[in-house]
Amino acid sequence: AAKARGGGKIPYDTSAAVLLTEALKLGIALCTWLWQRKSLNYTGLESFQLVSWPTAAYAVPATFFIVQNNLVFLALSLLDPPTFQLWACFKIIPVGVLARLMLGQRRSSVQWVSLLLLSLGMGVTTTKQDSGAGTKAAASVALGISVLLGNGCLSALSSVLNEWLIKVQDPRAPLMFKNMQIYSWGVLTAAAYSLSRSDSAASWVASMQHTLFTAPLGGLIVLNNAAVGLCVSAVLKYADNLTKGFSTSASVLLASVASSVAFGFVPSRAFLLGAAVVCIAFYLYFGAHNAVLLQHDEEAERGRSPSESSTLLAAPDPSPFPSRGGARV
Repeated sequence: AAKARGGGKIPYDTSAAVLLTEALKLGIALCTWLWQRKSLNYTGLESFQLVSWPTAAYAVPATFFIVQNNLVFLALSLLDPPTFQLWACFKIIPVGVLARLMLGQRRSSVQWVSLLLLSLGMGVTTTKQDSGAGTKAAASVALGISVLLGNGCLSALSSVLNEWLIKVQDPRAPLMFKNMQIYSWGVLTAAAYSLSRSDSAASWVASMQHTLFTAPLGGLIVLNNAAVGLCVSAVLKYADNLTKGFSTSASVLLASVASSVAFGFVPSRAFLLGAAVVCIAFYLYFGAHNAVLLQHDEEAERGRSPSESSTLLAAPDPSPFPSRGGARV
């Protein structure tokens, strides 16, 4: 909407929006941690060292987040919304691959199929019959798609790294204490990039004020992105990145249903088809059958067939949320 109001261009400084978002997240995390501190048995400060590898490790995903957030704004300037949403759905596939390689999270063959279906279904729901082909130059579209594909891989890497930091490194530390560390690095990185794009300190301050207070939807976008970032960290703490991807897809469908009731939105055939595929993907990924399939895979890796096992799962856990580590290992 802001892009449309700006005559096809984003009407605010995107680097300023990224910096303001990181600063807001840092402020909220700090205030929440201070409020919780008195009731915590372990605050995180007990083992914290400012100059150490564990602290520096937060700089890696923080830097990646800043880069990918700026790449998202670049892709938005090159692509129309349906094309952007279509190709943005790709990133859930590298997330699954990296979660297996880096975190050891196991998933059944049916769950891998469900990831493909989810990407396909979400892509179809964002396709319009009158998608406006030809309104964008071919070179611009190709560049935008390339940016999104590269950004999807970068997003997957940063998300999996962030999940590792939240769950594995100093697991007793409060979530908001860990958020403070990654957001601090994010503010430093975003400030350096934003300053490098400004001619002077005065113009930099002016761009911040314009983005936050006067640009169309600028302040709302900062607030929304900050809220999303904080919610994502909570999802990674208690679930995993793929659960986050499925919940995002569900929110899109639920928002469309709400729009249909409140604003008379009429879903297209492509949207209904895509929504049906997404629902199938949900069942395949979260169904209780995956517990049996995972045991089958584990027994096959140990060199014996499932029929040779004395017992199968006595009571398969239908929940997709593992008790430890983000997935069954």
